[in-house]
Amino acid sequence: MSQISVSAVSPYPAPSSGAQASQAPADRTLNRAVSVAVGKLNQSSYAGEGREVTFSVDPATKQPVVKVIDSATKEVIRQLPPEYLLQIAGDDATDVGASG
Repeated sequence: MSQISVSAVSPYPAPSSGAQASQAPADRTLNRAVSVAVGKLNQSSYAGEGREVTFSVDPATKQPVVKVIDSATKEVIRQLPPEYLLQIAGDDATDVGASG
């Protein structure tokens, strides 16, 4: 059966220490809801045999990222949005911050 993992689902970066303790109640509720959804995906083998789905937030762009990963090799099979788009968006965010 496929494994699905979840990491940082909040659109805001987690503090470096004590992240759970300082997390807003709305963020904890969102994390719980995503965990339940991931459990349902796990049970349905959504990603297929030998694959897992991960959810995270790109630290530079604060955009959600979904990856389908080969469980054996840990190779990324598919990522949405693609890495090159995150890099472009990250570069644009840096350019805006530098000029503003």
